[in-house]
Amino acid sequence: MSQNVHQCSLPYKDTSGFPKLPPNSSWWKRLLRNIKKLMAMDPNNTNCKIFFRNNSTLKVEQRRYARSSYCFVIHPFSKIAAFLEVTFFVFWFFSIIMEPLLTFESRDEIYLILKQIDGYVVLHVQRMLIIFHFFLGYVDRKNKQIVIDSSKIACHYLKTYFILDFIATGYPPIILANVMLLFMEEDSFAFKRLTVAVQFIQVICVYARMGTVLNYLNGICHHLKFSREIRFTILTVTKTYLFIHMVTCLLYFVPVVYYLKNWPDDSWLFQAGVTLENDKDLLDIYTDCLLLCICYFFGASHGKYDITLPIEELCFSMVTLFGRLYTLFLLAEVLRMFGIASVSESRYEQCLTQLEEYMTSKNLPLHLRKRLLKYYDYKLQKRYFNESEILSTLSEHLRNELFIFSARRLIQNSSIFKLLPKSMLGIVVASMTSETYSPGDVILSVGVIAEEIYFISSGTVAVLNSDGLELCHLEDGDEFGITALLTAESIQHYSIVAVESTEVFHINKLLFFEFIQGHSEAMSHLEATVKKRLAKYEQVEETIKKGGYDFLSELHRGLILESLLKRPVVEE
Repeated sequence: MSQNVHQCSLPYKDTSGFPKLPPNSSWWKRLLRNIKKLMAMDPNNTNCKIFFRNNSTLKVEQRRYARSSYCFVIHPFSKIAAFLEVTFFVFWFFSIIMEPLLTFESRDEIYLILKQIDGYVVLHVQRMLIIFHFFLGYVDRKNKQIVIDSSKIACHYLKTYFILDFIATGYPPIILANVMLLFMEEDSFAFKRLTVAVQFIQVICVYARMGTVLNYLNGICHHLKFSREIRFTILTVTKTYLFIHMVTCLLYFVPVVYYLKNWPDDSWLFQAGVTLENDKDLLDIYTDCLLLCICYFFGASHGKYDITLPIEELCFSMVTLFGRLYTLFLLAEVLRMFGIASVSESRYEQCLTQLEEYMTSKNLPLHLRKRLLKYYDYKLQKRYFNESEILSTLSEHLRNELFIFSARRLIQNSSIFKLLPKSMLGIVVASMTSETYSPGDVILSVGVIAEEIYFISSGTVAVLNSDGLELCHLEDGDEFGITALLTAESIQHYSIVAVESTEVFHINKLLFFEFIQGHSEAMSHLEATVKKRLAKYEQVEETIKKGGYDFLSELHRGLILESLLKRPVVEE
């Protein structure tokens, strides 16, 4: 181990949860399995590292998806889901820009090319994305759950964005236009006004997805490992431009709907020469509208055109009001970003600042600084609170209840706790102490006296023998420090090293035995676990030292079924 960072030496094991294939499988079965792997959760996905705190819970989710009956559902953290998110961002962002611009009726070449791209490429891709959304799982942020039930996915999409997406793709406007032609003439004033109004509704439905587009943009920036400040700046600039772009197009669109071709001489559009009759280039029309919009949006000036007509005065007043409100909102976001608006986040930033100063004064090496920062991030979750001060104000009963609740995952995963009655379980858990270890921390060393028994609440640890050979990994619900139970001297024969950020609960060995000595079933299970684990360690050690061929372990890892593996030649 270099710089106290765990370097795993165990052979790679496929954790996707899918059944193994024999080496003579047909090509289409292999292709189907590879596609399923692309649809399954990707452990390297950025969202996995945010949603799951450790690898053990990540593996549980992998197995849950692989064993589910929803074979056509795409996991929201899969590689295909990541590709769909990027595709959605690109094409929907293009629509958010283009759909309002299509209201600027122009005859220049750029306008016609963009219109063809929108009609023949973008809309068709968006319609395909709508279909994919009926098979794409989602994250229930309220309950912190990943939903892969196909019926729930369909209901969720139908209740949220389906109607808006369907209208945004252009089908309803086309159908409605054909229906209107049955009752009115194509050149009539009413038909033209209704057509423009329907186009405006389509623009609104496209903009309804702006929040989703910004979320996907944030995910892309996070995947590219941009810092928090850079992500905030990119999102703020993008969001501000999209709002200004929408208002810019409305300043042109509303007078067009209101006047059509009967332009008053007092209209600012007539003064700027950007009416439909002038046939100006799309870029010139957009530039004039954008500059005037910025002037009113941020309150910089009144622009170079006189606004005298009531409908235009109303539009610009609404633009000014919206700009003022958005500026206040933007200011609040900036304050929250720098930790001024949120007390908890501010104190967390102050805590990190003190930590930085401490590490600088002690001249700590870079690898140790990174470990300290990861520990603070895992322990505090970007929120600062004085736990001891909070607990001191609670009654003893409430403190014990909170502690038992914090150990709920351990109680669910540990086999020995399932054999204890609830009354005794509460006493045992309340007598434990919680500890968090960073990746690479040595929890137990060879040769020390094992006075404590450790139970893993969340995380992964590696078991190493006295020669430094890695034997196996222990995960959620597993216990360690018990292998010394069968020896009179209670000496630890194996080292325990944290592979990732790991939370454990430990209790004094004598106190633990005192609690469970009256429960023979739990004691028998504990002794059987010790014997079984010691036998496994000895078997693995013997196999490694001999350098022999372990047929069962290779079969378990799928190296025999899924790939042709040559047996090693043993010289006599």
